[in-house]
Parts: sequence; structure tokens; C-alpha cells
Amino acid sequence: MATEFINESISTLTSTLSGPVVAAFSLTLLGALAVGRVKELRHQSEAAERRDAMNALPRELLLPVVHRDPDHLARAGIIDSISTLVIAGDWQELSARISRWEARLEATPGGGRYHDIAIETCLAGLQNLIDEGSRKSVEDLEKAEISVERFVERHRETPDDHILAVLAARAHMCVAETCSADFWPSSERAAAWRRMAHHYLRAEAILSDYDPVAYMSPLLGGTIYRLALGMPDGGARLRPAFEDWIDLDPTDPAIYAQHGGNLLPERFGTSDEIRLEALKAERRTRETIGKGGYALFAIPVIEADETTRLLFEDDILAAGLMDLARLSGTQAEVNWAAACLAREAQHGSEERQAIMASAFDALVKRHLGVIYPRLWHQPLQDIRARLKSVFDADPTGPKQFVEVTTSRPRVAA
Repeated sequence: MATEFINESISTLTSTLSGPVVAAFSLTLLGALAVGRVKELRHQSEAAERRDAMNALPRELLLPVVHRDPDHLARAGIIDSISTLVIAGDWQELSARISRWEARLEATPGGGRYHDIAIETCLAGLQNLIDEGSRKSVEDLEKAEISVERFVERHRETPDDHILAVLAARAHMCVAETCSADFWPSSERAAAWRRMAHHYLRAEAILSDYDPVAYMSPLLGGTIYRLALGMPDGGARLRPAFEDWIDLDPTDPAIYAQHGGNLLPERFGTSDEIRLEALKAERRTRETIGKGGYALFAIPVIEADETTRLLFEDDILAAGLMDLARLSGTQAEVNWAAACLAREAQHGSEERQAIMASAFDALVKRHLGVIYPRLWHQPLQDIRARLKSVFDADPTGPKQFVEVTTSRPRVAA
């Protein structure tokens, strides 16, 4: 088609010219076309050489490796954004921004909620005061308690703002959680326990005016759940607090991770309750991430206590991790699911290992497009060795590069 167009164009032009002009023009045009054709052939040759070189490489080496993965970069962007507002003292804009993120359930590629990261950033200065302070006397908490009162004052100035209420309550709880630690000298432990009770009660007083369901606020739900852990009747409070919290954000990995660990028999739960909660998690997320809820609940429990592997249904766990990879739409969650399957394929009966290995192979072939080593918690050479075993068993599989973005994503205000 292009050749016909060129010939027609030459014919049209030459019909309007004559004599030496035609000859000169024709030679010039033919020369230009020849140079263009040479360049085209060279580019085709270089492309063929690249394809040949790529085909000669093992497939596990073709997957891009990104150490500063998008989840890491998104978290850094949120921290930068909130830290700027904290330094500027613009708590009104800070609260409004966190509230917008919470309403939209904004999440990093790995599932971390923007609002949770933002709250931790706001409290980082207070937590540093606590962590760097002396542990000789509870009076050494004076600077930290002054910081707590600043959070409380901001809350009192705007009592309708549930974000500032969460920050004030969480600030009290930061000090309370420190007072319960065993690293205080024996002579100070009674005073530390009294100080702990004081701060928990003040946090409870702040939160008593806020219903997380009425505010549609996972932040309030999570703060009330965290408060329950420090109260004398925490075991009774924990389950209803969890139900409110998870109903507000059913696919948040952090909620399952926290509650699952608290259901271990040495904490507040039983083996039967762990089994039941895993099945409830699967039902809760069936319409969004398939069986992914089962995996989000089970994996943190297994990581906290490896003996709990026997409590979970192997086929549902493998299917849950596959659903997370299939339905998440982010390579961060694909990498996390793959890493979990690779690890689980090394434990349990031969049948269990085969189920996990089969799911891992399928996930890698269908969904893995880039390697984020941070999410595997093992050396890159070990990751590639595991991938090699998959690709060697399927030598005819496709070889392709994946476009990877490594720049910091823009954090929506």
C-alpha cells in the first residue's frame, strides 16, 4: 500500500516537471528511499538479534526486578504528604485529607490503607519521644504526656472531627501501651500500671462519643478494637469490636492480621474459633476478592504460630491466594501471594505441599509480571531458583518483558 502511494506521488510530481529537473528529483527521491530502507532493515535486524538474545536467556531472568516497588513508594508518598502538614501545623487540612482517604478506602498496591499510614505518621513524633526516653521512672514520660495533651487540645477545639478524636485517643493509648511493658524497674511497675489505666480510661472517654458505624469510619473501628486489648474486659469487647471494624472495610489485610493473632489460644481465642473466623472471612469477601478473605485471615495466623497450619483447609487457602493474585490487579499482591504459596509448599504433608506447589506454578505462569524482592523476604537468587523450577517444567511458555513503573506515584489529596 505504501509502495503504491509512493509510486503514485512520484508519477504526479514528474508529470508536472520536465528534462533535467525530473532526473535530479528522481535521483534525490530514490536515494532518500534507499537510505530509509537501509535503516528499516537495520532496525529489523537489531530487533531480531534482541529477540534471539532474549530467547537464549532463562525465563526467570527475564522478569524485571524492582527493589523500590510501588507499594513502598506509595507509603513513602503518604508519609511525605502528611509529614509536611504536621510540620506546617495545618491540622484542619490534615484531618480533611485523611477523612477523604478513609471515605474512599484508598489503598497502596499492597493493600495498606492510606488513612492507617497517615495516622501512624501523625503519631510518629510522640512515639519517638516514648521510645527514646529513659525507663528509670514513669516521670520520664512527662514530655510524651505534654505531647498527648496537644492532641487532646486539638480534639477539644473541633469535637465533631472524628479524625482528631482518633488521634487524641491513640495518643493516650501510645503512652498506656508503654506503661504496660515489663521493662520498667520493679519499683516503678505499680506506678506504671496506674498510669496505664489512667490513659486507657481517658482514651475510652474520648471514644465514647463516636460510633464507628454511624461515622462509617474504619479508623474509629480500629481504635476501639485496639482499646479493647488494654481493658480488663478486653476479651468480651474484642469480638463485637472486630465485627464493626471488619464490616466497614472487609478486604483490609491489616484487620485480619490483627484479629487473627488475637484469636490464638494463648491470647483470647480457641482453635475452633480460628477455623470459624477463616470461613467467615471467605464468605465476607466472596463478592469482591473471591476466597481471598480466607487467605488474608489464615496467613497472619500461620506466621504467628506455625502449628495452626493444621487448622486451615489447604485447598481453600491455595484458592484464596490465587484469587488475591487474580482479582487484585496489582503486582504487589501477586508477589505477596506467590511468596506465601512458595513458603507453604515447603510445609505439611506431601498432599498439602503438592496443592500449594501446583497453585504457585499456576500463579507464576498466569499473573507474575515483575519481582518485588521486599515482599518475598528471601534473597533474589532463591526467588529465581524457585521460579526456574516452574519455567523448566514448561519450556514452551511465553517470554515477554513487562513495562515497570519505578517513579513515585502521586498521592491523591
